[in-house]
Amino acid sequence: MPDTYSKNMPRNEAEAERLNEQFDLTTQNIGYLIHPNISAALLPTSRIADIATGTGIFLQKVAEIYPEATLHGSDISTALFPPATTLPPNVQLFPLDVLEPVPEHLVGTYDLVHVRLIVAGLLPSSWSGVVKNLCRLLKPGGALQWEECNFGSAWHLRGGENTTCSAARRLSKLFRDGIGEQLRHGWDSLDNNMLSAGLVNVGHDMVSSDRIPGTRKAVSKNGMVALISFARKRGGIPPEELESVVEQAYKDIDSGCYVRYDTHIFWGFRPKSS
Repeated sequence: MPDTYSKNMPRNEAEAERLNEQFDLTTQNIGYLIHPNISAALLPTSRIADIATGTGIFLQKVAEIYPEATLHGSDISTALFPPATTLPPNVQLFPLDVLEPVPEHLVGTYDLVHVRLIVAGLLPSSWSGVVKNLCRLLKPGGALQWEECNFGSAWHLRGGENTTCSAARRLSKLFRDGIGEQLRHGWDSLDNNMLSAGLVNVGHDMVSSDRIPGTRKAVSKNGMVALISFARKRGGIPPEELESVVEQAYKDIDSGCYVRYDTHIFWGFRPKSS
């Protein structure tokens, strides 16, 4: 499929570091890596797939908990994959396009298929087909867990009486105006798409990006890096003006301006008898 993500965001070492930090902050605010309804059924030797794996950070964290599990990560691009020699021995990464039929040798082989933050790489019309495609990877009784943040409805809020927010809000609006519709839709029908794909015991959890107040500033600065990358890649602010806006945006955050958006977690199970 077209690499939609690369049209809006870079794939380089700095972005890999940002994505790893974003993963850790998001996980802290969610409160779990694998939903308890799923982890209760996983065995030490489970087979787990991470789709749109990026840097492979999810599987590296899972390997600490399940060192005997078989862990496969895939992505449309290998640009952010770390060297294989730096990965845990039970982690393997390979390219995979989620809009294409999944390889037959992987059909029905996983106890858990995990997806996080693929919204920037999918168009709203693609989600239903992708869910059906990924459900084919599940063993009978296997689980699909999928997390998405509603970045299309992210707002920069004032934290103190003297907080400034104008530059942060300007960059945020540029981002929302550019790809906000893509980011707001598709994931919001995940539970219905899971049911349509034949999954059962489908659930939905939701937390705010600042559920843990101590993460507020770090989440805001991490997100600002993404907004700035988007502004530099897609334009919208004259280059001679952008750097002063960037400088002020970080001053806004230091003054107490912070971002808030919702994080959604969906899960479902393939029937054991299917």
